[in-house]
Amino acid sequence: MPAPLTLHVTSDPTEARSWFAGLVDREPQALSVVASVTAGILHDPTRYPGARWWAGHDGTDVVAAFMHTPPFPLHVAFATPDEARALAVALAGQGDDLPGVGGLRAPAEAFADEWVRHTRGSARTTMEVGRFALPGRAVVPFEVPGAFRRATAEDLPVVDAWHQDFVDAIEGGGRTAPGLEAHVADGRVGLWVDGGSPVSMAYASPASGGLTRVSGVWTPPGLRGHGYASGVVAALSNERVDAGEACMLFTDLANPTSNAIYQAMGYRRVGDAVTIAFDS
Repeated sequence: MPAPLTLHVTSDPTEARSWFAGLVDREPQALSVVASVTAGILHDPTRYPGARWWAGHDGTDVVAAFMHTPPFPLHVAFATPDEARALAVALAGQGDDLPGVGGLRAPAEAFADEWVRHTRGSARTTMEVGRFALPGRAVVPFEVPGAFRRATAEDLPVVDAWHQDFVDAIEGGGRTAPGLEAHVADGRVGLWVDGGSPVSMAYASPASGGLTRVSGVWTPPGLRGHGYASGVVAALSNERVDAGEACMLFTDLANPTSNAIYQAMGYRRVGDAVTIAFDS
């Protein structure tokens, strides 16, 4: 019989990072978002006021991980459906007000079901996301005009503006995107350059458990259709592979074009995540 789950909560990112260190090493893909967001908050404590983390402990190890960074939905990083239900019961019982839940499909859906049952609200799925991993090196099966290079400090105005455009497109606007100065300084932002000017970008999160997450893939609308995004993602991924890191990324399953592009370059779908909004 499994040991009963004990839930611990903290608002201290240093404590959260310590709690989840072993789980990050064992499940780096699942913990990628928690690891990178927690690292970002440690770098800039003003980034997500009111952030909280929950660790599910079985008496020996941390076996479940959750995070909430208002105003975003609670994030289920790693948990069984029963463990997610336990947190939903606890938070609903103490009157927490959550906008929704996201993360691994099965436990996130279990959390939502329990939340609705206890709050008598409703829930609706707003996004389904595929988790893709790169088992080898990335390839681009067609010629892309231009070349890859790392972004430098001189590129920061363009990099931060494009990162804001990316966040606006994903979230619908209303939030200031965090700057990528630290990523640029660490050589983790890639640009595709054609005709002497940057035409596309992507960045790689700091590695956690030997894994990096490629994100922020952005080509301005007027420059699309030339394969620039494929070029920058493949080149940046291979740089990280050469540095000894494994690569992963998330894609919106409602966008068949991006899913096909990443699979063509070698990424393979290894799991799903969802975002579920709560309505009172």
